[in-house]
Amino acid sequence: MPKRWMPCVLAWMLAQHAYAGTGTGNKDWHVPAGNGVFAAAARNLCKTSPPEVADAVVWSPDRRQKIVLRVTADGDTATFAIDGNGRETPIDTAAWPCPEVAWAADSTLFFANYSGGGAVGTYGVAAYRIGAGKTEKIDIASAVRRDFRRRYPKCFSPETPNVAGVAWSASGTRVMVAAEVLPHANCDNMGTFNLYEVSVPEGRIVRRIPQLRAKASFEYMLGPELRAADDRCFSRPGWCNIPALHASSMARQR
Repeated sequence: MPKRWMPCVLAWMLAQHAYAGTGTGNKDWHVPAGNGVFAAAARNLCKTSPPEVADAVVWSPDRRQKIVLRVTADGDTATFAIDGNGRETPIDTAAWPCPEVAWAADSTLFFANYSGGGAVGTYGVAAYRIGAGKTEKIDIASAVRRDFRRRYPKCFSPETPNVAGVAWSASGTRVMVAAEVLPHANCDNMGTFNLYEVSVPEGRIVRRIPQLRAKASFEYMLGPELRAADDRCFSRPGWCNIPALHASSMARQR
């Protein structure tokens, strides 16, 4: 197994032992049982076996369409959407060997969360509408990323937040998206997040939901990565600050 896959495989193993969505919660949201890291409703599309072994597959709810992940001859991975007529469309998952996929209830929409680096990130989300003989990409992340960057905590060096799909609405006209401060020691409040309700296909932010409220109202749709975010960062301001980032202000207070 290539070493670069290890962080992904470890994250997948963690998700298998963590709570997964049970289909309960607000009936306005489609949250079937899954094992995603960011999205409780998502299914991990992990494949670490040789190319000759069958593709990893996540089927649509109507079982007519599927997302597949293959290991290529050079050891990388490639993800494809295959519609009911057998047409294949490459899906942007940056050769990440463990993307997580969630379908909308009507089988015409799906998103795939993936990392362009390692287990920390940076994570992105690719969303698509499939049907009528074509598969079209829709942007559910750009507005979220811009808004969250404006609220980003203090960092040693600039970074791009993790952005991941969380759940489709039952109607498919909205999607919940999470934006997360990367969970490493570069910024204050590392690993904390906001949820965003986003319109589909416009990609417009309908509302922003801060972490404490998100956990109180929507914990059933959150994967273990988001449920583990430290609430003390907000209930006890300064708790999650990195002292070295505030050394000068602390010196002035003495």
